[in-house]
Amino acid sequence: MGDRGTDGPAPHDPEDDMPLAELDARARADAALRRIRAGADPAREAFDLANTMNDETVGRLTNAVRRFLRRSR
Repeated sequence: MGDRGTDGPAPHDPEDDMPLAELDARARADAALRRIRAGADPAREAFDLANTMNDETVGRLTNAVRRFLRRSR
């Protein structure tokens, strides 16, 4: 029997089950790294992470433009 934590799978983190959009940027990156360490495809994790961050940026920009246009009426 080995040291505690070296036998069996890594402990499960609840953030790994949450949709990426519900996590902040640091938590998303940490969850992606945990999944990669657990054997997930690094390219897929990077793609999903970039897509989520891009979607958030587009959403913030869209909302800012809408607010600006509402004020200028």
